[in-house]
Amino acid sequence: MQRIYRQAFVYFLWIRKWGRAPRKFIIDTDRKLVYLNNPKVACSSIKKSMFGDQPDIHDFVNLYTEWELNRETGRYYKFTFVRNPYKRLISCFEDKCIQHPDDICWDSYLFSGLLRIRDFNQFVYRIFLLPGCLAEPHFAGQYLLVYDRRGKCQVDYIGKVEHIKEEYEPIRERFNLLPLPHMNRAASLTGRCWMDYYTPFTAWLVYRKYKKDFIAFGYEDEYRKLKEYLKGKK
Repeated sequence: MQRIYRQAFVYFLWIRKWGRAPRKFIIDTDRKLVYLNNPKVACSSIKKSMFGDQPDIHDFVNLYTEWELNRETGRYYKFTFVRNPYKRLISCFEDKCIQHPDDICWDSYLFSGLLRIRDFNQFVYRIFLLPGCLAEPHFAGQYLLVYDRRGKCQVDYIGKVEHIKEEYEPIRERFNLLPLPHMNRAASLTGRCWMDYYTPFTAWLVYRKYKKDFIAFGYEDEYRKLKEYLKGKK
């Protein structure tokens, strides 16, 4: 329990200083390669491609993870992948609230009691009201992850998980990584259409909450498509 409180305190101090959750740079010093970890965006598959199929890949890569890069690692090739914010939020909800409500990610998170719920609409409402700097990494804005306060991009390449098969391959070949393991890229693990999770109001809330993500990473058209779909359901 003391370890959890200590982690929570360190986490709070970091947020107070930088206005965001800590970044996790996963570093392969042999290949001079850095992956900026983006939760719920094929991160498990990318880690396995870099380090092999370890028993618990997330624990394993902690040995190779830093919150910030130093002068040397800052010169390595850096990449990350982003995802449609609507689908990413559903994936987070199903994983951390429905399937694994006791996941370790909640242990040191101050607002776990407010967000560990089984109603998606309420989940969206509460996330919308929560300041972005206090968001848990699994539902934090991707823009804050990839760009610093001055708008400087922290990586050399930003790929989209929707096209990861094509966009990851050049990186894999260049650095002699393992093939990506098979991934379930569906937004909902239940097989439910991701658009059916939303109402016109929650769709708007998510767009407002993650507007920088939609604009910076080219997902604005997803809001239009979702609005049209929901309008047709009436």
